[in-house]
Amino acid sequence: MPFAAARSPGRWCVALAVLALGWTAGRRAQAQIGVSPPLPTGPQPEVEQQLPAEPVPRPRLSLAVGMGATFDATGFASGTHVIPAFFGVGGFGDGLIGFDLGAFSSSASGRFHGADDLPVDRLALDAFGVLRPAARLWPGAAGYPMRVLRTLAAEVGLGFERDGRATGAGTRFQVHTGARVELPLTPAGRPSELRLRLAFRRAIGLYTPQLSGGANGATSVGDSTEAYAALAVVF
Repeated sequence: MPFAAARSPGRWCVALAVLALGWTAGRRAQAQIGVSPPLPTGPQPEVEQQLPAEPVPRPRLSLAVGMGATFDATGFASGTHVIPAFFGVGGFGDGLIGFDLGAFSSSASGRFHGADDLPVDRLALDAFGVLRPAARLWPGAAGYPMRVLRTLAAEVGLGFERDGRATGAGTRFQVHTGARVELPLTPAGRPSELRLRLAFRRAIGLYTPQLSGGANGATSVGDSTEAYAALAVVF
């Protein structure tokens, strides 16, 4: 019994030490909890969702192929003659301003047999701008007259022309001028349209080529005027 009583003070010391350590750890935990920022309890702010950017719409494209006539006096002693001609035009932009590339070909050789007739065949490539003054008028109006009015356009640009016949050929650069109107053949609101194009073209040469032959030994290649109708697809 004396031995057990002698150990009692040691047990009390160990118990007190454990209690002291537990009390110290608890105080530190309470201090850490006390300094932590309070959690928000109000409504959370809405996160803005970034929508993907809408793609930029491409300009509408067009392709037109047609037949017509050129009014040409070059090589004719009796004045202007009507010569069959072929036309092809492709471009982009169906609004206020567009840009087109055009090809033109006339065939006069072998069609005229006068003693003094020496006509020329023309082949031209043109690049020109297209201006539609009424393209943005009354955008909400979808009537047929307004659809026709919006296609009314003027053309201006540059071109290169080859003028030839069996005895020789020449070339020239020229100013392309013209005008057009289109008659829609399909209902409004469709992604693609079929139109009947009525057009006028006038090529003004920057200089005058001289071809061998003719009454005075040479033929001067003058300007020509064309009119044609074509089927145009706009998409």
